[in-house]
Amino acid sequence: MDAIKASQQASAAEIERFFSETLAERIKNPQDDLLSMFSAAEVDGSRLTKDEIIGICFLFILAGLDTVTDTLECFFAYLAQHPEQRQLIVNDESIIPSAVEEMLRWETPVTGVARVAIQDTELGGCPVTKGDSVGISLGSANTDERHLEDADVVDFSRNSKHLSFGAGVHRCLGSHLARLELRTTLREWHKRIPNYSIAPGTELNYMFGLRQIDTLPLIFE
Repeated sequence: MDAIKASQQASAAEIERFFSETLAERIKNPQDDLLSMFSAAEVDGSRLTKDEIIGICFLFILAGLDTVTDTLECFFAYLAQHPEQRQLIVNDESIIPSAVEEMLRWETPVTGVARVAIQDTELGGCPVTKGDSVGISLGSANTDERHLEDADVVDFSRNSKHLSFGAGVHRCLGSHLARLELRTTLREWHKRIPNYSIAPGTELNYMFGLRQIDTLPLIFE
């Protein structure tokens, strides 16, 4: 684990160095690209700092690195195990947008988020002090029967409301792109491969953090 952590830190340092050097070059010689735009951008009359710009660049890399592919893993695992639901998509691709929203609710690829309390409060009888770190389970919220009837039933026909992309000022910036990618993949895949199943004897192991599957061997018919 120490070797893995060291490798991750080295990679992060290399990426940061690349962005830092490229940003310095863009400040001297602006181009038609995002780094040049960030270097010239102002928020309330103030320019973004170097650290803020590099932080945004890291966000752009990490936010979409694994989330869509991990979501597709979960989608295909679910559909492989529920052929009757899969057939709905095969028979009528117009159902795909609502199917995507419902599976986003059910699978919740980003299972939780961390927040810092800005004031003293109480949640469910548990006192929370200003400055406390709070872990919020989006998966639990998405299956809360107090807010959604039959929350444990996957229904592609329902108008699914969920928190899989977060909410408020921290809502996922790439949610519209992610939806487009998910819808397009499901549509084109099922045009070509309508029948598939998980290889016999496979045990699905879901990983900690992002909801992803260790390995997903599929058999195409």
